[in-house]
Amino acid sequence: MLVNDLHDFDKLKITLLENRINSFIDMSTQQSMKSFHKRLVKKRIPKIYVIKENNEVLYVGTTVQSLTARFRYGLKADGSKGYHGYKWKNKECVDIYVWCFETLNKVKIENIEAELAFLIRTKTGKWPTYQNEIHFNNNYEQGKEIADKIFKIIE
Repeated sequence: MLVNDLHDFDKLKITLLENRINSFIDMSTQQSMKSFHKRLVKKRIPKIYVIKENNEVLYVGTTVQSLTARFRYGLKADGSKGYHGYKWKNKECVDIYVWCFETLNKVKIENIEAELAFLIRTKTGKWPTYQNEIHFNNNYEQGKEIADKIFKIIE
């Protein structure tokens, strides 16, 4: 994905019940779905996702996994193996914005994630509510530009 293609993203509303996704709505069509769109469940495709509740950014994340696998892990984790999972998993309903970047590597994706989380902090005065960590690096010059364009879409 190039910077100019950032309007090609998925926006979904999900409801959560007992640490599972209970329902999916594609916000561009207002249609109910049975699962994530096919492109979001492809493995080894770097993705950036933003979790929002109303106007509050809860979390900015990256993954190369299928979103189904990543979310299942983050929602089910209970701390018994050291990982407690997503801190936003107790919410009833959240919006998810997802961008797929087939041509970028992990370092570039993490750069965009960090730039976006920092931009949210700069623009709103606070970090994403449940952001636990960010992988800072300066190894991708377009990261700030991409983060800025993503921020304009999610605000």
